[in-house]
Amino acid sequence: MMQPPQAGFEGDVFVVDDTPENLRLLTDLLRQNNFSVRSAISGKAALNAIAQRAPNLILLDVRMPEMDGYQVCQQLKAQKETQGIPVIFISGLDEIEGKVAAFKAGGVDYVTKPFHVEEVLSRVRTHLKISRLQQTLTFQNEHLEQLVEKRTEELVEANGRLAILSQTKSDFLTLISHELRTPLNGLLGSADMAFAQAEGSPLISELRQMYGASRQRLLTLLDNALLLAEMQLKGGAFASNTSSLDGVLVTVLEEVAPFARDCGVKIIHRATGLGKVAGDWVYLRKALFCLLETAIKFAQSGTQIKLSGQSAPGQVHLTIESYGVTIPEPDLPHFFEILATTRTFAPGGDLGLAPAVAERIITLIGGRVQVSNLHPDGVQFQAWFPHLPPAR
Repeated sequence: MMQPPQAGFEGDVFVVDDTPENLRLLTDLLRQNNFSVRSAISGKAALNAIAQRAPNLILLDVRMPEMDGYQVCQQLKAQKETQGIPVIFISGLDEIEGKVAAFKAGGVDYVTKPFHVEEVLSRVRTHLKISRLQQTLTFQNEHLEQLVEKRTEELVEANGRLAILSQTKSDFLTLISHELRTPLNGLLGSADMAFAQAEGSPLISELRQMYGASRQRLLTLLDNALLLAEMQLKGGAFASNTSSLDGVLVTVLEEVAPFARDCGVKIIHRATGLGKVAGDWVYLRKALFCLLETAIKFAQSGTQIKLSGQSAPGQVHLTIESYGVTIPEPDLPHFFEILATTRTFAPGGDLGLAPAVAERIITLIGGRVQVSNLHPDGVQFQAWFPHLPPAR
């Protein structure tokens, strides 16, 4: 392994030359210019010394007895510990064949005798700098690979934990939704029987109305909680189906009409000819029912809810306008979150999970939904659905 230069020196250079005069000249020259220098007068001696401690650069004579410079360089390049050391060849011959052979053996440069001091120093400094930059780049690449590997492992582990948490949450929600029904059915059945036995009392009649409203809210909450859990497990699997949005709206308007009448609200329907959109019919019906139900809860008795739609290339745009009260401005960005809707006041009653269910379904089929306030008093829901062109 190559060693870093000692403090105060530009680098550790190893000089190999079988001519003592040349060896002394190069050694003195390098030491006078702040290089740490070691030397050898034969190829074998150089290999042994370099194996003990690798230099930063090697100046290697080509013509030597027993083992020439090409052979020495080839052995250095064959060893993992020394293959990265830059080798500059030294020769008294300035022939093109010699230079080609030097580069083929693994050399990085070629200096001819007699030496020119500035040329030798310039070439040595240049290749030391290149070598250090290569080592730095190699280290950074190795460090980056390790960092990427570590981060990947952390992400895999974190995703595993999130998957477990998500599955646990879905399982818990499903379990609660299912298991609550058994004791709840008994409780609600007993209450129904008790109220049936106590007919005729004004107080009982009032309590029964309160009970009926709470009963419906509880059952709706359980149904929506179970649906949210089901959607989380299935993801957007149901988005591969297609449905007629006009047909879905007709069904939804019939289903929501009794609630609108009870609240004294009339729905004006001006959304026709909308065509097919992505999404399963059952889920689309649920999403639109939740949006209309929420709009009704924000409407004052005696007002109208306007439902309009527009079909355009690529999407269908629905607008629902409800006139009654507005949503507090701080609550608008969080309106469709599961927990935030419970903080919003609506004259028609608790919103429950309806806004969250509607938003989750529309988002999973590739659409989007938003809410804004109308002035002076009212709210507007807008939904965009991926549009499918009619079949030819």
